[in-house]
Amino acid sequence: MKPEDRWALYELWERARDGRLTADEQRSLESRILADEEVRALLAQAALVEAELRHAGDEALPEHAPVARRVLTWRWQHGIAAAAAALVAACLVWFTAKGPAPVATLVKAHLCKWGNSALPTMEGAALRPGTLELVEGMATLKFTSGAEVVLEAPVSLEVVSAMECRVKKGTVVADVPHSAKGFTIQTPDTKVVDYGTRFGVSAGDDGKCLVHVIEGDVEVSRPKDGETVRLKTGQRADYGGWIQSRVTPDAPVEDQSEPDRWLPGPIAEDRDGWQIITTAFGNGRDTCIQSGPSAKITGKEPFFRVKHTSLDAKLERKGYVAFDLSRAAGRVAEQAEFILHLEASDLGFGSLVPDADFVVYGLVNESQDAWSESEISWADAPAHDLNDDHHCVPVASDVVVLGEFTVPQGSGHGVFTIAGTPLTEWLNQDTNGSVTLIICRKTDETARNGLVHAFATKENLRNAAPMLRIKFR
Repeated sequence: MKPEDRWALYELWERARDGRLTADEQRSLESRILADEEVRALLAQAALVEAELRHAGDEALPEHAPVARRVLTWRWQHGIAAAAAALVAACLVWFTAKGPAPVATLVKAHLCKWGNSALPTMEGAALRPGTLELVEGMATLKFTSGAEVVLEAPVSLEVVSAMECRVKKGTVVADVPHSAKGFTIQTPDTKVVDYGTRFGVSAGDDGKCLVHVIEGDVEVSRPKDGETVRLKTGQRADYGGWIQSRVTPDAPVEDQSEPDRWLPGPIAEDRDGWQIITTAFGNGRDTCIQSGPSAKITGKEPFFRVKHTSLDAKLERKGYVAFDLSRAAGRVAEQAEFILHLEASDLGFGSLVPDADFVVYGLVNESQDAWSESEISWADAPAHDLNDDHHCVPVASDVVVLGEFTVPQGSGHGVFTIAGTPLTEWLNQDTNGSVTLIICRKTDETARNGLVHAFATKENLRNAAPMLRIKFR
């Protein structure tokens, strides 16, 4: 057996001992133990070594004992190999049978990175009660009761039973059929009981919680406060001020934005003759506009937001990015790239937005290049008017399409790039030392309060600002 196969076998055995095998893995391991003498010998030896180590820890031995012990072990372990192999098989059955029966299945794992999870994290894994920690991506659990729960990273969730789970921190969306009526989601201080519906829950480990009913009705209770409310389609319960967001702080609840979620130098020489210019250089700018009149956008946020929705005319958003090209005056670009860093969004539910397509436009009407981060608005932004046709696209006569990119559903981080002849030619046509790009999302949400995508700005302390990489002739 190859070393890598041997280590994989040992790892599988360790997981069997901890009760963390999927049903398929359990069947596979049992078959290998019964059919393969080498597998039986390896696992028997592993069991014996572990027993010896435990015994050695319990008993102080003379200095010469280890050598004699190894010789003795070598002589007698082959004699009991068959018995040990039988013991291994028996232990496997005991390990996998001693715990409670599976109560859910991990039916889908999309772009997932897992943290400190006590349960198996492979698609198709049968899940007993235990904890899952999702760092990135989106995962769907199907409970044996019929309830489905989508985990939106980052989130820590405990599977309790076929009718209950606990969100320790993070965001989930539950879709519960009538057959699972009464399915319950607990958070540190809140209990949500479903009555056949679809709803989202976002919770912090400090007790803050937001419940939003997408369809149907739920009962929400706060045992510490003695409060119980019944919510129907479109209603939300906010424990912690998450609806009254920093985006629309003065708007009434019905006009508020999507609910909050628990969530290089400005210019430099790059390798091979490329030069990097970010929005932090010179007169660079990065911000967004929103259709709602109560939106508060200062241009100093650490990210700009982009969204398209046909379900709420107040929540459309476009991104605006400008670069100072004064140092490139008189130079001709041979190749170019425009780069954005995706941020984990703090608004909306990712389950309500499929893979999202974005279009990047370049402003060709240079008379509109002198816009201000602090003053730009839905009413007067470049290449924009109030016509409904321009909610998710700019005015066609003022722009040229530079490229497109797609953000997969569930992505909370990533680098997205456009490149090619349209971008290079557009940069070479600049005459005023400033260029403006407009970022729009083509993809609509499937229900109100879908995810708002966010991209890092020059004020962001974790990710790089929007940047141009240009290779000059």
